[in-house]
Amino acid sequence: MLARLNQYLQKKTAVVVLFILAIAVLGGEAVSETTVSSAQPWSHLKMNNEPNNFQFAIVSDRTGGHREGVFEDAIDRLNLLQPEFVMCIGDLIEGYSEDKDTLNEQWDEIEDLVGKIEMPFFYVPGNHDISNELGLKIWKERFGSTYNHFVYKDVLFLCLNSEDIGEGNESPYITEKQKDYAAKVLEENKDVRWTLVFFHAPIWLPEEYRDDIYNVGCWADIEELLKNRKYTVIAGHTHRYSHHERNNANYIVLSTTGGGSRLRGPLFGEFDHVVWVTMTDEGPRIANLMLSGILDEKLSPEYLKTRLRGRIIRAKSYYYGDWGDKDIPYKGSSVTMHLTNDFDIPMKLLLEFHSKGVINVVPESLECTVAGNSVEKVDIMLKTERALDHEDIETEDITCDWKAQFKLPRKTDAVEITGTYRLVK
Repeated sequence: MLARLNQYLQKKTAVVVLFILAIAVLGGEAVSETTVSSAQPWSHLKMNNEPNNFQFAIVSDRTGGHREGVFEDAIDRLNLLQPEFVMCIGDLIEGYSEDKDTLNEQWDEIEDLVGKIEMPFFYVPGNHDISNELGLKIWKERFGSTYNHFVYKDVLFLCLNSEDIGEGNESPYITEKQKDYAAKVLEENKDVRWTLVFFHAPIWLPEEYRDDIYNVGCWADIEELLKNRKYTVIAGHTHRYSHHERNNANYIVLSTTGGGSRLRGPLFGEFDHVVWVTMTDEGPRIANLMLSGILDEKLSPEYLKTRLRGRIIRAKSYYYGDWGDKDIPYKGSSVTMHLTNDFDIPMKLLLEFHSKGVINVVPESLECTVAGNSVEKVDIMLKTERALDHEDIETEDITCDWKAQFKLPRKTDAVEITGTYRLVK
């Protein structure tokens, strides 16, 4: 009799203990005795909330024939994802200009965009950003040094300048001075749990540049210093994603975030993305997030149409003569239309051009089909019967009314999206 009573009390005690544990785990919410039986509707209760882990994002090349609106879309999605901070690997402006006002206007545009990001943004220079001595001077006025570092949660972020032209060398190049800086930083932070190295050009790839890596300055010396630690290298520049293994470490070249690209897809390493990094003790866990696949809670057919209206049509103008010289009259220009299809199925596109002034669009209309997940480039001409001064151009108004049609599988009616794109205003 006493033995049975003892077994009964032991069972009741076990149930009470499990009941208390369940209340603690589930935030104090009471659960029934059946909830804490041997069968539970969860795999385990070890929550994935290691305090030393953290998440950050990376944006890649925006230039080299940037496509309007893509980088802006990336900013919207980063704010949706809420990383702790955002890194870049350079080439934010088109650069390659000797005109100070032009370069400052380009940087003003970028800083306005970056100002919309809700978390810290860390700049790294690319060849477009500091393409000449003037570009380097403006960079230093706005952002200070072209290389730097910081430590966050025992992870070293070493941001280098692969375009270091300070010793009169062609980029890509790493100077002796920058190598000494990197050596000092690595020595002072030799016990960190991981090192992440960011720079623009993947100078470990000799076939991309010169005969061997020793011709790009002191990169080989820095790489030698990295060998005895856990590290990852991240670059861009090629506009094609690729992954390499060197010295038992991962070296990653990113694709684009709005930069010039044929956008042929992952098999070619050509896509627009942001990179999501979760830092763990075992190293960075890296996810490539395609911009077209990150949507918020407003998802609906009408919402998708609204978002797509800003992505299907983009254009870049090429002027005859020096557009920056107000004394040179305007005699016409060409415009390259970037027609983008983010769906897996073909898109039929009809364009109608309208001009309210004395500039004629040739052709006045066009029709084409864009394959799934691809971009078609179409050139149109803006012609004038006489040379125009710039005041006439500023009042000129040329628009394109467009209609995109998608024939969905097993659907009788086509999905149709319409919009207006303003070429010149």
